[in-house]
Order: sequence, then C-alpha cells, then structure tokens
Amino acid sequence: MIIVYESKTGFTKKYADMLAQKTKLKAYRVKELPKDIKDEEIIFLGWIKAGKIQGLGKVKKHNIKAVCASGTARNAEPDEETVIARNKIKGIPFFYLRGGCLPLKELQGMDKILLSMFLKMLKSRKDKDAKIEEAISNIENGFDGVREENLEPVLQWVSKNK
Repeated sequence: MIIVYESKTGFTKKYADMLAQKTKLKAYRVKELPKDIKDEEIIFLGWIKAGKIQGLGKVKKHNIKAVCASGTARNAEPDEETVIARNKIKGIPFFYLRGGCLPLKELQGMDKILLSMFLKMLKSRKDKDAKIEEAISNIENGFDGVREENLEPVLQWVSKNK
C-alpha cells in the first residue's frame, strides 16, 4: 500500500507526509508516481475545489482503496454524499480532512479571481452567521487547520486494512 497525493498550497502534502510517517508507507505526488505500481493499493489524498477532489482523475485507473479530501471548511462541502457522488467514489472509504488556505493576497491567477468573487458574495450577504464570518476571515487571512488528530480515522482504517 502507498500514499498518493495532489497538493497545491501544501496543506494536503502535510497530511500525506504525516500519514506516511505514522504508517511507514511511501508517499508520492501524483506527477511523481512510478509507472510500475499499477496494481499497488493506494490511499489517495487530494484537495477539494467546488466539490471535486483534485488529482483523483489522474489515478482513477489505479487500485484506490481509500480517498481523503482536504478543504478549508470544517466539513466536506457541500456535504460528504455530494463529494462522493461528484467524484464517483461510492463504495470506497472516504475521509474528510480539514486543511487550509493561503491568504487571498498570496494567491494568483484564476484562483485569486474566483476567491475574490466568492469573498465579495459572502461579504454582501445580509444573513451572515458565525460560519460565514469564519469563511470570510479564512479567505482574507489564510488558515491552517492541519492537525494530526484529524488523521485518526484514516490511521484506524489503515491499521485494519494494511
């Protein structure tokens, strides 16, 4: 069994590295995946963008045994069932890991444009609750929610399936 991950800003990589250290499994970035591991069992980690787990499509033909997705929110958004359906991973163990985001001022290109538009929409809402205020703060100031304890369910699954 190996760990394969896709990370853009480093939060998912932190989880992959932690998981590798705790399980003694090798971790590979998607683009560095050796060609000769076609049948190797994979725990995949990717980050969520609009409910899609980034990098998952690149390893779909491999032997994926579990999928972990990281995002800034406290829970998978819009919800776990939607993420599972959008990514066609029904029947595969799924774990959501709260990750993080860089401050808006550090982003570039389309990510910055889209997040700026999202931020403007959030700020214009009349019904701002604590969840929306937290989202606004996370986008403006950045946020790192990577915690070792978030990996606990994954580690339990690995110990039963290794």
